[in-house]
Amino acid sequence: MFWKKKESYAITAVDVGTSKIAVAVGELRPDGSLVLLGVGESPATGIRKGEIVDFQLAQQAVEQALADAEAKTECMIQYVYLSLTGVHLEPKTIRLKTQIDSEDHRITAEHVERLNEQLENYAIPSEHEIIHSAVQHYYIDNDSPTADPIGLNSQSLEASYHIVHGLRTRLETLFRCVMELDVKVVHYALSSYASSQAILTKQQKGLGAVVIDMGAGITDYLVYADGAVAHTGVLAVGGDHVTQDIALGLKLPFSKAEQLKIKHGNLYADNERPNARITIEKDMNSDERSIYVESLSKIMNLRVRETLELIRDEIDSKGLWSQISGNVYITGGASQLPGLQRLANEVFPVPVQLVHEFLLEGDQTYNKRPDLSTALGLLRYAQFYDLQHERPTGWARLRRSMQDVLAAMRIF
Repeated sequence: MFWKKKESYAITAVDVGTSKIAVAVGELRPDGSLVLLGVGESPATGIRKGEIVDFQLAQQAVEQALADAEAKTECMIQYVYLSLTGVHLEPKTIRLKTQIDSEDHRITAEHVERLNEQLENYAIPSEHEIIHSAVQHYYIDNDSPTADPIGLNSQSLEASYHIVHGLRTRLETLFRCVMELDVKVVHYALSSYASSQAILTKQQKGLGAVVIDMGAGITDYLVYADGAVAHTGVLAVGGDHVTQDIALGLKLPFSKAEQLKIKHGNLYADNERPNARITIEKDMNSDERSIYVESLSKIMNLRVRETLELIRDEIDSKGLWSQISGNVYITGGASQLPGLQRLANEVFPVPVQLVHEFLLEGDQTYNKRPDLSTALGLLRYAQFYDLQHERPTGWARLRRSMQDVLAAMRIF
């Protein structure tokens, strides 16, 4: 159900990434439309591979990004939506079943609720909490799928769910990092799911699609099949690892390797100039050097190819490629590497599209920033979530605070 809004107000999305903190602020209008007001940013510190490793440094970075967002949008941020990522997150697809024990074997809302209760009690590692759960399909007798089972007759009702669970301590650290800044977390979303909201239409989800968000330290991906989330994954590899490989392979400091990647990096060398070289200028710590462009391209190509092949093979192991009639969509800061389109088309069995632009009304400064895909997608998620949940008048009272959500998750 969508609630009518009587007045415009701001909603905020916070993405705690490896290289930066991004805080996207939008205005939600009474007609339900979203207008981007601006994005606050701060270099990330104390964060490795999408997870907090130094609490104080990370919290300072989040505080700076929030302050930057407030200054740019002239909004006081009190409530936010938060993205979740990290290699501790584990996806799983499960199937649950209940018998229809009434005389007429008619499925009611109570039977659906029984499945939901089974899901709540589903056994996961004791140190984990479920952070994402979505029903994929319902099934009645003879394994017949249905989108809405209520009112149908069947001996039993089954449902398949995609769930993601993660370490409670890692989640607790991230939530505390934000909430101790006197900011309340309204809700949260898996980073790959947030990115997909910025990229995919309902029709594209129905065709089946893969969304890959290549960040600095993490690559998140998500698979849609038959309009439902079929699989998700997180790889502890991103643009920083390409830089690290360059540094190791060419025996350069990390900072110089990063500059080399940004200025001259390409996943493919120019065949017409096979012996082309790049001169690395002399500085206080090293002499002038000359390296082959082909060597740089080969190092970068191998790392990115390996990353994409890991995703391809994982999707193949789940038997999902046959259910994907759409495209692979690649976004994120590391997706800007020259040659990525060509490489991805060599790796994946379906067409590939790089997504470097987002259609959002309002401030157009950030619409061509693929490194903001998660933050902007999370803002879109916040728009949909907010429209489906009644909000009492004024910001002072939320229908359900994040403390209640965390208590339900048994994190706090």
